Amino acid sequence: MKNGGFLKVILAATAGASLGSLVLLIVFVAISGSDGFMWREISFMLSCNALFCGVFWWPFSKIKKANNPRFDALAGALLSLFGWFALPISLLKRADYEQVESRLHLFGKLSYALPLIVFLGFPEMSTQPAMIPAPELALTHDAPLPSATAPNVLLVVADTLRADVVLDANVPTPNMDALRERGTWAEYAVAPCDQTLPSHLVLLTGFDIERIGMRANMSRWPSTELLADNKCMPVAERFQLAGYNTAAVATNMLLSSVNEEAGHQGFADGFNTWHGITYEKPFEDMLLTLGKHTLMGQILPKRIVTFPFNRLLYPNDIKHYLPHLKEGERTTDSTIAYIEQLRQDERPYFVLAQYLDPHSPYIAPDPLRGSIARSDSRPSGYGSNPEDEYFMRIMLRKYCRAGETPADFEPLANYLVDLYLEEVVYFDQQLGRLLEQLKNDDRETIVVFVSDHGEGFGEHGNVEHGNTLYNEEILVPFVIAGPGVPESNELGYAPDLIDATFTMLDLAGVSTANVDGQSVVDNNYEVRPAISFMIDHVAVFAGDYKMHAKLVYPEDDQPYQLTPLLLFDLSNDADEKINIIEQHPEVIAAMEKTVAQRMENDMYPHISERELTAKQQEWLGALGYTD
Repeated sequence: MKNGGFLKVILAATAGASLGSLVLLIVFVAISGSDGFMWREISFMLSCNALFCGVFWWPFSKIKKANNPRFDALAGALLSLFGWFALPISLLKRADYEQVESRLHLFGKLSYALPLIVFLGFPEMSTQPAMIPAPELALTHDAPLPSATAPNVLLVVADTLRADVVLDANVPTPNMDALRERGTWAEYAVAPCDQTLPSHLVLLTGFDIERIGMRANMSRWPSTELLADNKCMPVAERFQLAGYNTAAVATNMLLSSVNEEAGHQGFADGFNTWHGITYEKPFEDMLLTLGKHTLMGQILPKRIVTFPFNRLLYPNDIKHYLPHLKEGERTTDSTIAYIEQLRQDERPYFVLAQYLDPHSPYIAPDPLRGSIARSDSRPSGYGSNPEDEYFMRIMLRKYCRAGETPADFEPLANYLVDLYLEEVVYFDQQLGRLLEQLKNDDRETIVVFVSDHGEGFGEHGNVEHGNTLYNEEILVPFVIAGPGVPESNELGYAPDLIDATFTMLDLAGVSTANVDGQSVVDNNYEVRPAISFMIDHVAVFAGDYKMHAKLVYPEDDQPYQLTPLLLFDLSNDADEKINIIEQHPEVIAAMEKTVAQRMENDMYPHISERELTAKQQEWLGALGYTD
């Protein structure tokens, strides 16, 4: 090869990559301004371009037909983000090879030096990301002072906690057990949805799920205006008007991802202070900008745009685990800090403590890790590192999607269940810390403990949640304790999750006008069929029976089309294995009538489809809701 052979090919390509990065730098400055510009991130991107050249020079040289200086320069541009930002370098096509080398030699050398420079100043990726500080507690409002006997209210939500494990005698959960002894509880409550956002929106608005019109984390989202027109007042606002101070610690990042520009109903409405626990991710804004504010991002799928740099900046899936290590402890610490401050004020408080535990990843901290998931029961081929837990979940999902029988993946599923149970025990410890703190309050405290949905481990071909409406995904714990609540009182029925909202408002003497649900401490409680939705299905509980049905809308959203699929007798078939739909047409007819009655207030057709923001997409992916 003339003119120095491969060495000059590499040098020219690297130089092209460097100038391509300069174009990228100009683009970023134009977007974000020099004051907020992320110089460290761009330096790292420059080094990445050099690394791209080092890795891919061989295939480029192989497809090279001749020693053409124009190709050498263009190769550098293509290697720089595969040419997405560096195509202007092709303007050098009129230059001969010697001119390219002499002009760009310095850029090439700088590119090779950048990896070392960036390495020396780059934060260690194996350390815990810094948590963004909690906002200062706000106490001021103009509502009248409540009575001296008005109770405090603490709402504790454990994300992804299925009901059956709470009552498992083999799982040590002494604090949940003690809370049940102090109050009224149910074997399970029926969640309105199998995903986080709809269930929490039901809890914090007091509206049944059909009245908020939301079906899934990525489905249509009701506007504040629409719900207000239907006389919806968020629960925290009700407490505010009653003279309460309000504060929330929400660990699930999705609760803090509301698109306010689109007018969506938020979760923070009515809270004097909302602490959505998030972490500093040095390169997240850069990746979001690549996918959202560039021509490339507008044309190509997000994963194609951001995946290469996502893998370079965070070279393995440990990035999803680091924020979750001892996450429950941080949630408890933040909640206790707020309660200690609220205790100093003369007003009662309403506090939401929303834990992400035991949501995946299942990585309980030491010494709990390995206490239930023993090494001798771990499937062969897997280690004890957090990444192995991730790959086990991925493999279990593949088994289920391939239609494998439970016997094929039972050891894998059982081990994941054990890891999950360690997370449950960890959450119980944090709950105990929180309940211990309440003993220092002068006022009595109403404690409400629930979950938003459950979790599957292959029971019906589903893994985690957001996939089906089988019991493992929608049956959740339900406990209420405090003044005015009967102790050691097990309900003889399954309440709706929204009954927790109504009950805590009622016990606190706060208005329940236009709030759905009922008080479980009311002797006149009327058991009604429970209903749960996902994006295209509905489940109905009535007596011992449960129906699964497909629920779809035509293009004009009206009328809905209901197709019953399955019917189970839960008194004899709690695992939902034997479909008896052909044997009980009268039960199906009654349940269809129930759906029709509830759908009279359905808001789903009145809400337009929504476009996910870049941050919502990123966070949904981090929590496993997108492939």
